[in-house]
Amino acid sequence: MSASGRFGTGPVCDEIQQILGMVLQAGAEAGELRSDIDPVDVGGILTGVLSVAGAPEQRAQLDRMLTVVVDGLKPRQDDRGRA
Repeated sequence: MSASGRFGTGPVCDEIQQILGMVLQAGAEAGELRSDIDPVDVGGILTGVLSVAGAPEQRAQLDRMLTVVVDGLKPRQDDRGRA
């Protein structure tokens, strides 16, 4: 994470951020993801996860951590139907 609060800066990171936003919006519109997720937050979360479990020998830990992240992106019971 940089001091700006983004997980990186520059054109590539900006494009990744834009893609994350599109994926999150599409998921929210489909009712599969929460509608209140900020792509900057997801980028930061993914950066953190990969910084501690990005090596090939840490694949099992990475899978467990990403499962927790994905579960957190799913709509809560009271959010269903409100995209």
